[in-house]
Amino acid sequence: MDFGLTSDQQLLITSFEALLQRHREAPQGIHGYVAFGAELQAELIDSGFLDVAAQEGFGPLEAALLAEEAATCPVSAEVAQSALVGPLLAGAALPVTVAWGIGRPVRFLPQARTVCLIDDEAVAVGAPGESDVLDSVAAYPLGMLRSMDRHAVRLTGEEAAAIRRRALVALAAEAAGLMRGALELTVGYVRERQQFGQPLGNFQAIQHRLAECAQLVRGCRNLAFRAAWLDDDRSAATAALYAQEAARQVIYDCHQFHGAMGLTLEYPLHLWTYRLKLLQGEAGGKQA
Repeated sequence: MDFGLTSDQQLLITSFEALLQRHREAPQGIHGYVAFGAELQAELIDSGFLDVAAQEGFGPLEAALLAEEAATCPVSAEVAQSALVGPLLAGAALPVTVAWGIGRPVRFLPQARTVCLIDDEAVAVGAPGESDVLDSVAAYPLGMLRSMDRHAVRLTGEEAAAIRRRALVALAAEAAGLMRGALELTVGYVRERQQFGQPLGNFQAIQHRLAECAQLVRGCRNLAFRAAWLDDDRSAATAALYAQEAARQVIYDCHQFHGAMGLTLEYPLHLWTYRLKLLQGEAGGKQA
């Protein structure tokens, strides 16, 4: 099962894809874990795409569409939390990031201008206070939040619940895009890699497992988009749980079908799968 886009959504995605096109190629000669697209991040902020959920005629679904699409790029930039959580924070400076507790690694914290610190039933919103930049092996730029700025605003009730809900939708949408990017790279590889006189992709066992991965990715995308459309707690939790569960098989199969090539930093597969590994534990992981 799949769904079609409205004409406005299609125009939005087409315009967004044109912006992403220059960032579709993996960095040449990369020998590290992190490929943060600083230029892409600046373009996203200046273009206004990250404010789409607050624009007339659009909403969280369109923000999730953009978050999923951006995550298919090999270079990372903060889109999901800024586009889905940001509109709930009137006048918040972009990029926005979400911290699931003090003293835990936070994605994009070194670049963030607004932090939402989720603590039990409350959320503190403000500029990052004391923090450390971490050496990352997760293909994301990471920081460790030590404290919030003293001017941070504490939100409770429905305001806090909405931020938590949107953060889970952002997680699911970004994970769906990362899985799609990793799977597309893998499908291209098995079509070209020769073994026993024919492409790897000709073997039925590989075709079947890749077909299973494709169904997991599609399910993750549909649940993320459904959660964005409904914007309710149950759908958001379901989408995040499914994404964190499905990522395990997609990561395993993509790396296995690449063989030793998929384990090298010179090859870009880790720019998707290592990010997925970090998302598996976000928000307390699937058990939470």
